[in-house]
Amino acid sequence: MIIDNLNLNLLRVFECVYRTKSMTKAAGELHMTQSGVSQNIKNLEEILEVKLFDRVKQRPVPTHKAHELFKGSSTCLYDIEKILADIKDTDPSLKGNVIIGVPIEYGNNVILPLLAKWGAKQPGITFKMVYGHASAMNSLILKGQLDFAFVDTFGLDKQIRSQKVADETLNLCASKEYVKSHGPVSGNKKYFEELDFIAYIDDAPVLKSWFKHHLKIQNFQGRVKASLMDVQGMAQMISAGFGVGILPTHVLNRFKEMGHQFHVYKGSGKPLQNAISVAYLESRTQSPAVEQTLEYLISEL
Repeated sequence: MIIDNLNLNLLRVFECVYRTKSMTKAAGELHMTQSGVSQNIKNLEEILEVKLFDRVKQRPVPTHKAHELFKGSSTCLYDIEKILADIKDTDPSLKGNVIIGVPIEYGNNVILPLLAKWGAKQPGITFKMVYGHASAMNSLILKGQLDFAFVDTFGLDKQIRSQKVADETLNLCASKEYVKSHGPVSGNKKYFEELDFIAYIDDAPVLKSWFKHHLKIQNFQGRVKASLMDVQGMAQMISAGFGVGILPTHVLNRFKEMGHQFHVYKGSGKPLQNAISVAYLESRTQSPAVEQTLEYLISEL
């Protein structure tokens, strides 16, 4: 191929001479001597075996071959320059796609408002949100399909680094009608064993954590009537009197503002906190857009 014997810089010199119509101006723009520019043009003509410029009154006049070469190569040179600039991140503005994993409610209520503010300041960044629980986020991070994710405390691979950014209080609650239908509230194990429960995922790890934390009951085996990986759906089912379940305080308060009435079971000791962490693969090379978006979210949280 001809390009195998061609130094790309020769085309850059040619482009500059053609555009400025002057060896002297090209030399000034390229920070070269005039003789150096002339020699580069001569070398290009020898490689291509064509005449590119006629010398008329000591000025370079493009031949029809030069017109063809400029038309075909100038756009390519500008495209290459843009690609190289993008790779080197010489443009001070941030740009690129950032893929973030979030729990549905925490993502919608907390993360999205922050991203809206950040995105207004950084118009070159686009966002893609992936909703799910920690188990799903874990796999996607390891596969490189997420730049980072916000997850709760329930299980991450050892290769994934996590940094705590917030706490949310977890409340065991039911509709007031449901509580009334099951007699006086009691804090003993027997009372709760008679209730129906709604869990987030199979084996109900969040429910078990509440009973272990508040009532010192190890591996509580309640009667789980439904499992759904959606806090919004969980709140709707609890409000409808289907059973008892766990809701974060921010979700509970929002439903109360909408007119729903809940009974919140009192535990013993401090409230049960669910740590929200940002998780990412430390060994993965991230773009400046990802790095600074992550830094912004952590600082705001």
